[in-house]
Amino acid sequence: MQAKWTLCLFSSMAMVSMADESGVLSKEELAATLPGIEAQEIYDSPIPGMFEIAVGSNVAYVSDDGRYFIQGDLFDLSSNQNLTEQRRAVARTAVLERIDPETMIVFSPSQESLKHTVTVFTDIDCGYCRQLHREMDQINALGIAVRYLSYPRTGPDTDSWDKADKVWCASDRNTAYTEATLGGGLPEDTCDATPVASHYDFAQLVGVRGTPTVLTDSGVHIGGYMPPQELFETLEALSGEPK
Repeated sequence: MQAKWTLCLFSSMAMVSMADESGVLSKEELAATLPGIEAQEIYDSPIPGMFEIAVGSNVAYVSDDGRYFIQGDLFDLSSNQNLTEQRRAVARTAVLERIDPETMIVFSPSQESLKHTVTVFTDIDCGYCRQLHREMDQINALGIAVRYLSYPRTGPDTDSWDKADKVWCASDRNTAYTEATLGGGLPEDTCDATPVASHYDFAQLVGVRGTPTVLTDSGVHIGGYMPPQELFETLEALSGEPK
């Protein structure tokens, strides 16, 4: 998806260059020359003379005359911050807010003990997902809630996808997920539809490349599997960072 998006922008940029050789484009004018890009997906850039384009977690930079295109991360060396990743985090948060919480499988400590929440794109056949879930009691004991979304890495019409459908179809999803992940058992429940396909689409938007993909509630991608204590310390450090 990343490669396809980049190629589309590259081909579109040729159109931009031919469309305006006289000066600076407005966001609306630039969006009109980029198929599939809306003006609200174009932002002022920290670099003078450049616009920032963000589609989902895909971020690129375009000169304000529509001539030059930059794909890559932008760093502020004075503060040692990855400005592109900050934009991705904002975009991921917007995507996560669109997901119905009722479609998630949630393992959480009591409300009084809750300190952090992470959203995890998971695959029932993923070894590191299995290890993360095996340690769920320790994770919850540290005050961390885990919200699972389904991302069968092999894609539609595969065994992993079928397993996910069966788990998300179960009347007791938490038990079904635990049994399928740790014991290999699958529920017999049937239903007309599950949220697996929509979760998979959301995963594409936030840039999921493998499982588990762990995101904070502020959209920060903190990587894959971590031992419980390391996960807790990472979340604590991030919660103390200036916004």
